[in-house]
This record gives sequence, C-alpha cells and structure tokens, in this order.
Amino acid sequence: MEPNEELTNEIYECPSCGANLKFLPDKEALFCEYCNTTISLKGEASNEELDFLANCDNPVNDWDVESKIVHCENCGSNNVVSKKEITSNCPFCGSSSVINSNELVGEKPNRVIPFKLGKEQVITNYQKWLKKKFFVPSKIKKNIPNPLINGVYIPSWTYDSNTVSTYNGRLGKRYTTTVGSGKNRRTVTRIRYFRVSGVHKKYLDDLLVCSGEKLEQSALDKLAPYNTNDSYLYDERYLAGFSAEHYNLSLKNGWEVAKRKGKEIIKYEILSKYHYDVIDYLNINTIYDKIQYKYVILPVWICIYKYDNKEYKFMVNGETGKVVGKTPISALKVTLVVLLAIILLILLICWMNY
Repeated sequence: MEPNEELTNEIYECPSCGANLKFLPDKEALFCEYCNTTISLKGEASNEELDFLANCDNPVNDWDVESKIVHCENCGSNNVVSKKEITSNCPFCGSSSVINSNELVGEKPNRVIPFKLGKEQVITNYQKWLKKKFFVPSKIKKNIPNPLINGVYIPSWTYDSNTVSTYNGRLGKRYTTTVGSGKNRRTVTRIRYFRVSGVHKKYLDDLLVCSGEKLEQSALDKLAPYNTNDSYLYDERYLAGFSAEHYNLSLKNGWEVAKRKGKEIIKYEILSKYHYDVIDYLNINTIYDKIQYKYVILPVWICIYKYDNKEYKFMVNGETGKVVGKTPISALKVTLVVLLAIILLILLICWMNY
C-alpha cells in the first residue's frame, strides 16, 4: 500500500425533497434540515481482523470509484470529496480555495467509529474544561468567540499480535549503610545489582497508530482512548456532512510504529515483576506471530477561534467528548498571582528577620 494524504466528504440526497442529508451524532441518524426527514442508522458491529502479511503490499478495497481528491491552496492539505460534490471547503482551515487533483484516492477504511456528540456538546465540553483552568480569561469561559468547528474522521491502523519475548538484564536496588568512624562516620547510599532473565508472553491488542498527516501520533494519544474493538463495519453514510482524512502512513510503516509502542508495553510488564530502583540494562528480543490489523477512521472535532488577535485550536474526541488543546491566558490574572507571590515572599522575609 502506498501512502496517501486525503479526505472524503460524502453527499446523500433526501428521499423526500432532494436536499443534502447530514449525519446527526446525537440521534445516530441522517437528517434533512429542510423537511425534517430522519433516517436512522444502525451500525453493524464486527470482530473481523485482517491478515497483515497477506495485505501489507496490496490494498483490500478501492476508494477511487466514489471519491476524488481536491487540494487546498491555503494550508496545503489534500482532501478527498465525493465525486458528486461540485464545491467544498477545507475541513482543516475552512478555506474555499480548493482545486481538483489528479491523484488517486486509494485504500478504503474497513471500520468506523461514528461521531457520538454534536457541535453544541463540543462547546459545552470545552467550556467545562476551561473552567478548570485558572488563568483563562473569564469571558472565554462563558462564551467562545465565533468558533469554527469541523468534524473530521482521522485515519488509523490498529494492530494485534501474539508475542513471545526473551529478556536478560541487570537491575539495582538502593540501600543505605554507615561507613567511617569518629568524625568521618556517615551514611551513604549504594546500589546492589542483580541479574534478571526469562520469557514473557503478551497478546498486543489494538495498538493504535495515527496514519494521517494533519494529526500527530502524540495528539491522537492524548485524545485516546477510542473503543476500536467495538467499531462498526465501514458505512459511508456516517460521513454525510463530515470529512475523513485518508492514510498518509502506509500499513507496513505503521507496523513499525506499533512495534515501538508494543515494546514499551512489554518492557513495562517485564519490569513490573521485579522490585528495583535502577536499570543498568535490559535486553528484550521479541517474536511476533499472527499479526492482524484494521483500518479504522476515528471521530475528531477540530475547533478554531480567535481571541485578542491570536488563534487558538482545540480538539474533542468525537466518541468520548475528551478535550485537548491550548487556551488563552489572562495577563491580569498572571500579574495578580505574581504580585501576590512577591508580597508573600516579602512578608516571609520580614517575619524571618523579625
């Protein structure tokens, strides 16, 4: 599979009036805002996993039949939209400066986690999150100025694998002892080393790897968890009114990222068997067997607003409502805290010298 960097936005017509339908997360239904027609969606759950070795060099499903790529001239993103769509805006920056591209769309997702909360709940969750931040200006906590909110499905690979790890190493435990005599008598801390070795078996389940370009792995890890084991079979109707970025990181390269994550899990479990304070070294050799994967698209609300001539961005997990992002800082609150700290320091110095 060759890497791509795309988005899709599906269009569905209302059977009653012909207007565009949109997926409403809070109702789990397609909805027509002109005639109020509602079509319920019931996702089909699946435990199916795909064989990694059999498919890492060959796409399973082709997305080019129903989609095309457009390029955003403002932020540079390559976005996939339905072939039915004539005009579109970039979901990442909101720009309408998009042009058609001749690139192929490529692989289609086989699983999806639908959006579970709508825009109003996104704002509510963000304001609750802001209220816990002391230095945020009070008026922002009450009212976010004209936020631009876009729902985007972020692509990810999930990997499963049986593992058998052999390991050997040297760990150390600190202890104290008294040395010297007379005036030179003192207590020192030393390390008593001991060797470890053994075999550790671990089933790695749904190691989540971000395969898009616009969201870094660290950002996805902060938004996690996602319940990828309970994801639905891909249904394009969940994308009605939303965008979905296609993978930029190939399935094969994604496995290298997953192995690094898995190595940390295995290392943690091995070390948890021992009581130690210091690691001198720990060598781990892991064999992977029955590697399986899913191509899952994950719901993320990307939100941008301006305050005091600066742009702020936050993201919300579209399944759980978890919020991550940056916030404005009130210069007045910071100044007051600094002044208070100076006053307390002066009082403390005066008290000590009294």
